[in-house]
Amino acid sequence: MKDVSPSTAQASSTERKKILDNINGEFLSGELTAIMGPSGSGKSTLMDILAGYITSGKTGDILTNEVVRDEPSFRKKSCYIMQNDNLQPLLTVEEAMTVAACLKLPSETTKTDKQSRVKEILESMNLWIHRKVRTEALSGGQKKRLAIALELLKNPQVMFFDEPTSGLDSLSSKQCVKLLKDLAAKGRTIICTIHQPSAIIFDLFDHLYVLTNGQCMYQGSVKGLLPYLEEINLRCPTYHNPADFLLEVVSGEHGDHCNKLVQKSNNGLNQDWRRNYAHSLNLQSLNHVDKMMQSGNITPVSAPPIQFPKIIANCDNNAQSSVSCKDVYPTSCLYQVLVLIKRTFLIISRDRTLTLNRLLTHFGIALFIGFLYLGIGQDASTMLNNFNFMFFSVMFLMLTAFNCVTTTFPSELPILTREHFNKWYSLKSYYLAITIADIPIQICATVIYALITYFLTMQPIEIFRISSFLFMCVLISLVAQSFGLFIGACMDVKNGVIFGPFCFLPFTIFSGFFVQLNDCHPYMRWLFHISFLKYGFEGLVLSVLGYKRPKLPCNSDYCHFVNPQKFLSTRDMSDANYTVAVMFMVGLVIVLRISAYIALKVQVRKNRSRKH
Repeated sequence: MKDVSPSTAQASSTERKKILDNINGEFLSGELTAIMGPSGSGKSTLMDILAGYITSGKTGDILTNEVVRDEPSFRKKSCYIMQNDNLQPLLTVEEAMTVAACLKLPSETTKTDKQSRVKEILESMNLWIHRKVRTEALSGGQKKRLAIALELLKNPQVMFFDEPTSGLDSLSSKQCVKLLKDLAAKGRTIICTIHQPSAIIFDLFDHLYVLTNGQCMYQGSVKGLLPYLEEINLRCPTYHNPADFLLEVVSGEHGDHCNKLVQKSNNGLNQDWRRNYAHSLNLQSLNHVDKMMQSGNITPVSAPPIQFPKIIANCDNNAQSSVSCKDVYPTSCLYQVLVLIKRTFLIISRDRTLTLNRLLTHFGIALFIGFLYLGIGQDASTMLNNFNFMFFSVMFLMLTAFNCVTTTFPSELPILTREHFNKWYSLKSYYLAITIADIPIQICATVIYALITYFLTMQPIEIFRISSFLFMCVLISLVAQSFGLFIGACMDVKNGVIFGPFCFLPFTIFSGFFVQLNDCHPYMRWLFHISFLKYGFEGLVLSVLGYKRPKLPCNSDYCHFVNPQKFLSTRDMSDANYTVAVMFMVGLVIVLRISAYIALKVQVRKNRSRKH
């Protein structure tokens, strides 16, 4: 990287604050690199830039093999494992690996080869014996190894880790870093941020990159750090952890030496402490051989040159050419959708909140409402109660469908961000999958409520009316579900639960239940025509009372609404049209689903631009 300098906007100023200040550096294959520095020094920002997680708001160049890298091409050869593992908690280890294998390996790979690859990686990660365990039951170290195993399926050349030892005990931390060192020894470039490692863990790293106030104060081998500091009379006490001493120096506990160290490293351009100490043994051997040659004890021969590994990934010059969408992922969009639908169905079947509780809620409320309004559908004296029942049905179906999505969809965003960034699947494939997978559950719950209440309230037993009632109930729930997807894609659970009902408030007021169109002020009548609750409510009322339904029997001394058409007229619904209501609701479902996808796309980009 050359002169990398990202910046961010400041709330109290129009100027942008520099997070990193024109830093430079080099990361080689076959090396395990640690990026260190105090809190706020820019470690995570540098990691995000190197991984391609942040692509805007920065200056400078990121090179691979001395060529400005092409981001889509580089991301196909790299992966980014964040501080939070973000695993699907309801999948077993083997199921998670199988899904990843289906998405990350080429579609022509046979099922047997995928299974063999999964078994090989799990055995190498010591996870095979835990393959039937759900990820939510794994220990912190096992979750970290699983997160690594998932990305190893595509055999990335470059791997980035943000605080890989965070939340792990000393033994698990040591095992994790040893694993990273083994991966680097096989020719990969492994770069990770780490805050305060133990002396044993610190010694496992090959390369060290130290930041202070957004500048590089040291880049070189771990062995060369203490001699580097000793040149400015900063000596680490005996038996003192060098990593702790380094952070003490950076924090100013031993005096203000940061600017001097930044100048000494030339803000990352100085490579002497990497090369000198990486090959000190080779240079000592060559000096010894040179003396022996001069004494005539051996015959001079030409030694093979010492070669450094290539920088970061093995990208050729063609990497700068544009990459088409079909070349970005190893599988087709259709195959991704099918795999993700299967995974989503598996998760839904194990999530009590999404399935059992939703079905039981609809069943229980249907019985309660059905017995509360028992037999009102065939009595003219209970016409208003029937009207109230249908409005309650609209509100119940709307709120349950909305809340189920709003409370669960945002929790998937961190997992989506990780998997989508690491090129598991396209965003549209994910969105189609979750949209398709949840619709059957929502329809099933809606039909349970609608059928039970319809027959308990003794509405007309006519196929046309029953199907019209069911269809409108399903449309109401799908519109609310789509609205929930949109809100869930725009904000977190807390804000969604608070803000969502406020969005429904005007639709509820102008639904035709509280205020009628003719009674409303002319300047506000347009709100009736955009209220989906009005069209849904009218659809239910028309399916039961419309289409020239004959007069109802009266079980009281006087019934004002024996004729259903008279009741519709008093509620300003005599001109309502069921077909128009259906068209409006279907169109709104389409518009909201598209809007939710756009909002999700924006939210994923925004999620990448802030601290994860």
